[in-house]
Amino acid sequence: MKVYLKEIKFPSTKHTAFFNITKDVKDAVKKVGTEVGIVVVSSKHTTLGVVVQEISEPNLLQDILDFALTATPEDKRSTKVTKDYKYPTRDFLHRCQDNPFCNEIDEDYNAASHIRALLYSHPSVVLPIREGKLELGKYQEIAALEFDGRDGKGKNPIRQRTIQVWIFPAEEIIEI
Repeated sequence: MKVYLKEIKFPSTKHTAFFNITKDVKDAVKKVGTEVGIVVVSSKHTTLGVVVQEISEPNLLQDILDFALTATPEDKRSTKVTKDYKYPTRDFLHRCQDNPFCNEIDEDYNAASHIRALLYSHPSVVLPIREGKLELGKYQEIAALEFDGRDGKGKNPIRQRTIQVWIFPAEEIIEI
């Protein structure tokens, strides 16, 4: 069985944002040319998730982001918290250097970013392919949902993000 892989790579400079990747995924399915199968869209990051949602409605996206930022407070020590920061804050214990595998020079405190990714997105989504196309509902699109983008200021490097698109062709659909 052959499996196809496309990686979508991009810099993420916005702290909290949706990145519409629907066209990238559709183009990958079209390039493979499979009529039937499944696609797994997967994030390689713990603070960047994947969602299937109505992405073309900017007011809805802003409502979702505002809700996530309000419901999950930011760490008071985070570089995102400035005098103009309008969302709640609190003290968290976590920072990158707590992890023995962390080799980043990072000044930020991003526990809230991990919590938001856990609550409001998924590490991966699975979507069917039928008649050579993704089976999406009328308003459904695929997005990477970023909760820890970096602007490159100070010791916090710009995040380079990778989303993987795994395409698994199948022989046929047998309806039951």
